Amino acid sequence: MRSRLMDLLFPPRCVLCRHGLTGKGPLCPDCAADIRQSYRAQGARPVEGCKDTDAALLYRGKVRRALVACKFQDKPTLGAWGGGMVAACLLRHQPDWKPDLVTFVPTTLGHWWKRGFNLSRLLAREAAKRCGLPCVPTLRRRWFARSQLRMQGEAARWHNAAHTYSPGKHVQIAGKRVVLVDDILTSGATAAACAALLRQMGAAEVYFLCLAKTPSHAKKMTEKGENLPGKS
Repeated sequence: MRSRLMDLLFPPRCVLCRHGLTGKGPLCPDCAADIRQSYRAQGARPVEGCKDTDAALLYRGKVRRALVACKFQDKPTLGAWGGGMVAACLLRHQPDWKPDLVTFVPTTLGHWWKRGFNLSRLLAREAAKRCGLPCVPTLRRRWFARSQLRMQGEAARWHNAAHTYSPGKHVQIAGKRVVLVDDILTSGATAAACAALLRQMGAAEVYFLCLAKTPSHAKKMTEKGENLPGKS
């Protein structure tokens, strides 16, 4: 009821062009189509500990604007649309990967409290549902671990990621082929740290998927302090 009332008072608009929306996603059909056609990624860089990786989009331009708007303006609706993009990647690889389950990179308690959602979890749940796979929370983030956004330089990101995550309780993934999902791939530090833990927990294989990856030049920009709302 509250949601319907808010929609009447403040009609939902596309996070990019600000035109009115008729569906539940964050983007109008024109902007969504433009992103699919103009920002499609051609694979993703290798991630240590992962047998294979892939990304749906390039993190730049309209993709960056959409993710920033959805992550920092309380718009979890990107989960369904973005999850569909991740699902398309997973469906393409499913015959070769033969995954048993999908999991995700946990977010910080502060981010969860501030936003009310973990975008990586929303993406993973939607992708898993569309591919007929279970979505299982397998990892925990240490309470007082520092955010990757605060790390300056690739070396600092790798060091921080290695001390940020721990295995979840009562998780049984021994012998399983696991797909790890995150929203943005930058240095690969977070994905590698999580993949290493999943392997320690007994995963037979780990694969990595993300909604967007930073172009090669963006890594240099992160080292100069540009604010990227991703963790991997």
